[in-house]
Amino acid sequence: MKNKMQWLLMIATVAYLVPFIVSGSEVANRFVDFSLEDPREKKYSQTDMEGKITFVILQSRTTLQTAVDCKTQLKKLPQDNQKVQMIAIMDLRKRPPFVPKSVLKKKISGQDPTSKEIPFLLDWDGAVTKALGGEDSKCKVLIVDPALKVVYKQEYKQAGIDSEIKPLLAELSDGQK
Repeated sequence: MKNKMQWLLMIATVAYLVPFIVSGSEVANRFVDFSLEDPREKKYSQTDMEGKITFVILQSRTTLQTAVDCKTQLKKLPQDNQKVQMIAIMDLRKRPPFVPKSVLKKKISGQDPTSKEIPFLLDWDGAVTKALGGEDSKCKVLIVDPALKVVYKQEYKQAGIDSEIKPLLAELSDGQK
């Protein structure tokens, strides 16, 4: 009788915990909730991404040129697809001390020719970038589906655009029709 009660208790515990375990794994795959501004102080948040396929470029000051190359290459992919958008998030945790934010905004915007076409969000404390797995020395590409799930996350490699990202974009776009 004691063994049966232990088994019942164990089954009840597992049945009770499974929904929490499953929901926890789904949350880890979901894009973080955020609120960031671009250099012109326009605010962006997670709601700006809902219902669209979003390329997210995670960059830092040390990867600025790599990020520009990445954005230039990626923006060629979705030219005719209205359900695709791109944003860049720059980690500014390690910004130069005593440099006013306004000076840094102007300098970075001047060095990034894509910043006029692609929302360029400034992550002053690095919290969003860190939550997404960004690193100071690497430019990363994330693809977020319309349900805000991160379906791709890799360090930017020029060859990866055609071999990995292009087929994934086609698959996600077909699911949107």
